[in-house]
Amino acid sequence: MTNQTLTIFGGSGFISSEIVFRLSKHFKEVRVLTRNIDKCNPIKVIKNVEIYLYDPRIVNTFSTHLKDSDVVINTVGILNEDKNNTFHDIHYNFVRSLLNKSKEHGVSKFIHLSALNADQNGPSIYLQTKGSADDFIKNQSTKTFTTVIFRPSIVFGDKDSFFNRFKKLLQIFPIFPLACPNSKFSPIYVKDLVDFIEESVLSDIYDNSINNVTGPKNYTFLELINFILSVLEIKRVIIPLNYSLSKLQAIVFNYLPGNIFTLDNFKSLQIDNISSDGLKGKSTIENIVPSYLVKNNNKIKK
Repeated sequence: MTNQTLTIFGGSGFISSEIVFRLSKHFKEVRVLTRNIDKCNPIKVIKNVEIYLYDPRIVNTFSTHLKDSDVVINTVGILNEDKNNTFHDIHYNFVRSLLNKSKEHGVSKFIHLSALNADQNGPSIYLQTKGSADDFIKNQSTKTFTTVIFRPSIVFGDKDSFFNRFKKLLQIFPIFPLACPNSKFSPIYVKDLVDFIEESVLSDIYDNSINNVTGPKNYTFLELINFILSVLEIKRVIIPLNYSLSKLQAIVFNYLPGNIFTLDNFKSLQIDNISSDGLKGKSTIENIVPSYLVKNNNKIKK
């Protein structure tokens, strides 16, 4: 594949960065499209990587970069909506446009990063739009235009938005009301996820398939919060909330800035983020997370 071109969307994300570092050696050229060029500084040092600014709502800002591309990987996604980015626009409309333009430009393989429990009939708009995109992609698969969909649980790694986010929150609040404490997750290490993505690029083993991707162990939300506290060596009062209080918290937080916890997040948490089938990573949070969670951590009083 050393004479081929790879185009990746979602370049400022930590998953995309890991993909670029891993796959750049396999391609002549790697095109990274992002909405925030400044956040792509770590990958600018790779000699065959070019970075471009695009707008997922404006097709001509990205369609020209698909010319002569052999493989396209889409990692674009949002956890919460804002006035400029809705789930439907980012998860479905953009994916539909990107796939159609990829086919027009003769792309041979389209790899899409979705989400575990993606379902157009799911409980949340997040899961519904992810599911609608997956269904659209699946129906476009052919022998000459192969598609691969990966549906990971929460992804952890040095720059993740889960453990790092809750680390900051737990350092701030001495009392922490926890919504949906019994919801389950199966965290997948970013390098394990990229192992599967790399394999899908270099072989046909996953062609025209949808794959759940999870880690080796399942945890409740409460167990993950307690794990973070143990790593940080701090004590906090965690108050597990029942269904009604969890929903009430989501409704109240919906009106606060920062999208800490929305009603759509609450709805997504009504389905356990685990899977008994699919692909399984080998790395556990116990072996990986402490090394980066305490990095440059300012100790606070217990």
